[in-house]
Amino acid sequence: MFEEEPSTLKEKIYRAIIALFLFILVGTLIITFLPGDAEQSLVGAITGQNSTKAGTIAGRSIPVDYFNAAKRDCYYRYQQYGRETAQNPELLNSCAFSTVKEIYIANDIATAVGFQVSEISIKREMSKQAREVHKESVSQAGYGEEDSRSLTEIYQQIYRSAPMNYRIDSATGYALYPNFLDQPFSPTENEAELEDEAKRAKISFRIVAISEVNLLNAVEAKINISDEELNKEYEKEKKDGSLAKDASGNFVSFESRKPLLLSKMKFDRKRKEVELWKGRIATKVSEPNALEAIAAETLQPIETVSNVALSDLKLVTSNRGNSYRLANSAKFWETLANDPFSKKTVVGPFSDNDKQVYVEFGALTYGQTTAKKPADQAADFLKQRQLLSFFLEINQSLAAEYNVEKKGLLSLE
Repeated sequence: MFEEEPSTLKEKIYRAIIALFLFILVGTLIITFLPGDAEQSLVGAITGQNSTKAGTIAGRSIPVDYFNAAKRDCYYRYQQYGRETAQNPELLNSCAFSTVKEIYIANDIATAVGFQVSEISIKREMSKQAREVHKESVSQAGYGEEDSRSLTEIYQQIYRSAPMNYRIDSATGYALYPNFLDQPFSPTENEAELEDEAKRAKISFRIVAISEVNLLNAVEAKINISDEELNKEYEKEKKDGSLAKDASGNFVSFESRKPLLLSKMKFDRKRKEVELWKGRIATKVSEPNALEAIAAETLQPIETVSNVALSDLKLVTSNRGNSYRLANSAKFWETLANDPFSKKTVVGPFSDNDKQVYVEFGALTYGQTTAKKPADQAADFLKQRQLLSFFLEINQSLAAEYNVEKKGLLSLE
């Protein structure tokens, strides 16, 4: 009733040989009766010729079904150039790798900015496509609704034609710029009011500008150096050995040395006096009617600048025709933000090339609200071109870092 267990070594070897033979026979029959594609897949899996990935991009694996979906897109893209082009395997594989690389780069950018096309939107698009195909097939002459494929069958075919992750990634990559980055951002009502107010704001102020040359000339006119002081300096040079000698080896005379001594002592005296003068000017900033006091001390006129827009402060022109660049100073903007108007507040000095400028803020006025003008399409177009150029530059920079490694037979192409 029950088969006896093999008891001898000979029986065990015999049964092992029979089992191996049956295994090979059954395996051969299975492979023989499999469909062609399944047979090749099974043989490829056994021999290791097939792989689950087509290669890598920047160390990231490319699934075979993902790669084939990109390859299919390339096929339809090349069909418009001719049948031979669309059926060129080397060209299709190269196009597929380039397509996957572009998708990977675009999705990395999209992830960084928090953008992604949802799976629901992809399925809605597939459903719409299936309905259009079904409607076309039903309306074909000679076909009844019972003879055409059902809507479900059409949808399932579309669904199986490409993996969902490829659909999401490619849709995200293609929609990143036109549907996300390229969108105009409209300001809120409050932001629009603030922008309009800033454009209408006009400020007026008075200034006193002092140049180093003005101070040096004013000081020089007051300097008087006596012969006694000059002779004292002459003797000092002779004593410390810095005085020049003539051809005979004797010290040069006082009369010949006097002009140089006068020039040297005037220059040193002017520098010291200018620094002292600057100190006196700085103390007058906090006095009542400070700007008038500074003008009197420096013998420089008070200039006025009236109704200047904030955007024009980079270069203003006074009533005397002199130009000043005040917007280069962070201190100027800091003072302006603290509402110094109508307080006769004097601040400075602000440096403008060789000049030191003191400013007394006057009035801040606003005109009437400007009418809303239509959008400047040319300006918007220019901005979008700049944004697109920036976006393309990011893509090119990343592309240099995304190296492609092809797998198996693809690497031989």
